[in-house]
Amino acid sequence: MNKIMKITLSVLIIAFLILSTVSFAHALIIDSVSTSEINPGKKSTITIGLENDADDDITDVSISLDLTSVPFAPFDSSSEYGIDEIREDKTKNAVFQIIALNNAKSGIYKIPVKITFKNAEDEIKTKDSLISVVVNSEPIIDLDIEEGLLLADQNNDLSIRVTNKGLSDAKFLEVEIKESSNIKFLSSNKHYIGDIDSDDFDSIDLKVIFEEDAPEKVNLPITVTYKDDLNKEYTEIFNLDLDVYTSSRAIELGLKERNLTGFYIIGVLLIIILFVVYRRLRKRMRDKKARK
Repeated sequence: MNKIMKITLSVLIIAFLILSTVSFAHALIIDSVSTSEINPGKKSTITIGLENDADDDITDVSISLDLTSVPFAPFDSSSEYGIDEIREDKTKNAVFQIIALNNAKSGIYKIPVKITFKNAEDEIKTKDSLISVVVNSEPIIDLDIEEGLLLADQNNDLSIRVTNKGLSDAKFLEVEIKESSNIKFLSSNKHYIGDIDSDDFDSIDLKVIFEEDAPEKVNLPITVTYKDDLNKEYTEIFNLDLDVYTSSRAIELGLKERNLTGFYIIGVLLIIILFVVYRRLRKRMRDKKARK
């Protein structure tokens, strides 16, 4: 009998310990997290819903965000929030104002959350968790024509610089130059660049020929597609104006040196002819003197 009572008592003690552990584990839970995507240098509100699903009220609740390893800082508030009491089966919200640092890169950041509270037995309990905040900064793509003289009715080397002026990297970037009147591509009009980091650039080189009667301003439509760090896809259309000159107009404006090779050849030929004539005339004069 004593043996049966001992076993029964042991089972009851173990059951009590298990129930106590379960009760603590579920005493206070994060019921919801409300936040929005945040841009570098901008503010955001984080609302954390805390639900007390224990059988008793809990008191002295403290919620703190650990921002030491993420690119955020508290804004007009502390990184710690206090709640005096959360009654049984009730939920209360902890609200934080944060700001993303100016150099925050796009991505999903995990913020450690520490929660402490007192249970019905006045014991201090601690709970650790994580919440996520998304930083989204769009790449800022810009195109411009690199320096170079473009002439009508001639083969030209055309370079286009693609610059990422944003804080986020551009990935899988592809450039397509659309067909246009007055211009013919001697090389591919589609170019895959790949990744362009923040504050960086890349260039694409084209070989083109402009028609002889091309206007001085030729529009070049370009489509650029790429993704940001969160794999969001973008498509942008650019229209670049190209300055195209005839050879005579370029010489007139001092953009191209006049080709003087022909003049040099004619000058040399004239000198040779004059020299030959001079030699012959001199020989004739000598012959006349010799006859006298």
